[in-house]
Amino acid sequence: MLVKKQLTFLVVFLFSVVMMAQQTAIYTSPLTDYQKALQLFNNQQYLAAQTLFSQVKKQTDNPNIESDCAFYIANSAIRLNQQGADTMMENFVENYPTSTKKNTAFLDVADYYFENGKYAYAQKWYEKVDEASISRADREKFNFNNGYASFVTKNYNDAKKYLTRVETSQKYGSQAKYYLGFMSYQGDDYDSANKYFDQVSDEEKYKEKLSYYQADLNFKLGKFEKAIELAKEKLPTSDRNEISE
Repeated sequence: MLVKKQLTFLVVFLFSVVMMAQQTAIYTSPLTDYQKALQLFNNQQYLAAQTLFSQVKKQTDNPNIESDCAFYIANSAIRLNQQGADTMMENFVENYPTSTKKNTAFLDVADYYFENGKYAYAQKWYEKVDEASISRADREKFNFNNGYASFVTKNYNDAKKYLTRVETSQKYGSQAKYYLGFMSYQGDDYDSANKYFDQVSDEEKYKEKLSYYQADLNFKLGKFEKAIELAKEKLPTSDRNEISE
């Protein structure tokens, strides 16, 4: 009788252990797969990551994991240049309004397009960003990237707006001043252009580009001696075609 009770207890105990193990596997498997998918995404294996994120999204009952999967599925689609990728990201923001990734979704896409030289696409996504949600650490980058993308796409009003915000930045200031100066020059605001160009004229990467603009600026401002001086400085670095012109 005692042996029978012990066997019964052992069977029940083992059955419970097996059930618990199965339940643990069910609950931990999506999380494990999510981590694998995230690693694939970070390693730029976007198609494999997207496939695994889609599987996890179907399996999980955790709303946070589900929303994160939706974010990375859409993000992978953008990086893979898949049809309807932009709509997928917009749907993510609409369908998961409480997601912690909502605030960075548009910014992440905009930065991706910017880094790949697709400035018109980048500007379109920067326009969707809620500036109030951007961390202080990321704000300078946002302002410069948005300003430069606007400059390249000839949206000069927005370019001035965002580049002006970083003209005193240690990281972006000199670039911002150069583009602000160029826009002032294009707009015949020669005093403003001269002010900006003077501030970056000592930097080697701008010297050759600026020599022509500054010579022309000084001529138009009536500073003829300065214009001639700058033009002479330009001559030694000009090729024969430029000199003859």
